Amino acid sequence: MTRSKSTRKAFEGIVLLLMLLSAARAANGQGCSQCLDQTRATPASVQASYRHAIELMAGVAAGLFLAAAWMLRREP
Repeated sequence: MTRSKSTRKAFEGIVLLLMLLSAARAANGQGCSQCLDQTRATPASVQASYRHAIELMAGVAAGLFLAAAWMLRREP
């Protein structure tokens, strides 16, 4: 019984990792809707900064979600 639980947890971890990686691949800066700044019109360094900020925000959100899920999990 212990082996199947560890196998299931490993499978769930792999699926979660694949989902996170597929979402990160599609995360590109889209520009600011308020100031109508499009990333294609900005310099390459600003585009890289936008992408870095998106990755940081996604990482923080994922970390908070995982921390909350870990704290709220039920022990059998």
